[in-house]
Amino acid sequence: MTNDSKYDAVLRTLDRERQARRSAEKIIEEKSLEIYLVNQELLELNQDLERRIAERTQAIEASKAELEIAKKIAEDATSAKSSFLSNMSHEIRTPLNGIISISELLLDEKLPEKAMGMLGSIKYSADNLLKIINEILDFSKIEAGKISFEAIDFDLHRLLKELIKNLEFSAKAKGIDLIADFDKDLPARINGDPVKLSQILTNLIGNAIKFTLNGYVKLIVKKSDTDLENGKMGLYICVKDSGIGIPKEKLESIFQSFVQSDSSTTRHFGGTGLGLTISKNFVELQGGTIKVESELNKGSRFIIHYPYSSCKKEQDSSESKPYEFIPLPIKVLLVEDNKLNQFVASQFLHKWKSTVDIANNGKEAVYLLSKNKYDVILMDVQMPEMNGLEASRLIRDKNSNVLQHNIPIIALTANAFEKSRKEIADAGMNEFISKPLRPELMHGILKTLTLDRK
Repeated sequence: MTNDSKYDAVLRTLDRERQARRSAEKIIEEKSLEIYLVNQELLELNQDLERRIAERTQAIEASKAELEIAKKIAEDATSAKSSFLSNMSHEIRTPLNGIISISELLLDEKLPEKAMGMLGSIKYSADNLLKIINEILDFSKIEAGKISFEAIDFDLHRLLKELIKNLEFSAKAKGIDLIADFDKDLPARINGDPVKLSQILTNLIGNAIKFTLNGYVKLIVKKSDTDLENGKMGLYICVKDSGIGIPKEKLESIFQSFVQSDSSTTRHFGGTGLGLTISKNFVELQGGTIKVESELNKGSRFIIHYPYSSCKKEQDSSESKPYEFIPLPIKVLLVEDNKLNQFVASQFLHKWKSTVDIANNGKEAVYLLSKNKYDVILMDVQMPEMNGLEASRLIRDKNSNVLQHNIPIIALTANAFEKSRKEIADAGMNEFISKPLRPELMHGILKTLTLDRK
């Protein structure tokens, strides 16, 4: 190969390399641009993501703040509602205490038959008002999830008989037959919550009487053959009436709060519309069932399968006897600011042969306790100047001037809330009695804390 040929070959090789380099540079330039554009897009996406995260975080923080505010508002509303109901319970129960207690005192006297009948009507009306108050309070407890149930031994036969006796007056007033049908195999004593059972039956029978214009109301109680929760035994309870009945389309809503079968029912028959709601909750929260069968103008049947347990101890023979009001020769300090309540409690105590000193508030009580000795204190909780809780804490304080730091203290309260009962216990009180005062309960607690300890 000549020199010229070699030179041409080198030139061609160099030209190919230059073209290859240009192609490579062009490819690199294009790829660099692509990488740059992708990086820019990623940067923009990253910035957008950071912005969104920041906005979302800000929204979450704002939402948290709103939730905290809403929670605080709800808690304040609940607290205000509880405080309102507590105060209203006290304010309404205080005059009721006077009406019911004085009626009970007068019913023990030998008065003309006509006067006794009128007194019975007064007490019945007052008991009905108390029932409405209790329904509102129970509904509030159910709403708050704070309802609790006792598990104590009680005489079922006695509870049912007293229930029928208490409701006979309203049935007779309407000319309705109140029929009791109790199975012979029904256990005499069971373990459960007698107050709640009595309330359920009072609601159902009271409703049946209210909505029955003529005919009958019948209470059937026998052992249940239906399996209940936790393998518990059960009672079959049926409240049957020949009343106005319930329309088919209203059967499903009859247990709802504030609901009656139609608006004219409330106008004609009255009532809060809470009784059936409370009864249903009481039954189901204890593991039972409740249902209704009814047709318009053909009466109704409320059927309950109610759980109970066997008694935890043998029956004390004294439990089946009527309560005996034995003399209580004790010295009592009654601390109460309401004059009517002072009169009522004093009348009961004098009747039981007790000696009574009266203090109008906690401050007066502490003063009297620094000068005198007593067997027991009956202490109202809500009073001016110094309330019962403050006075009780001062009495229990070993550094205070009272002569008896361990004296039994019984709270007198018109407040039925669980929180109030805890406050009573925390203040060092031994027992509490809810207003209106019930003579049997008051006498029994006084006896237990005084005579039975001597």
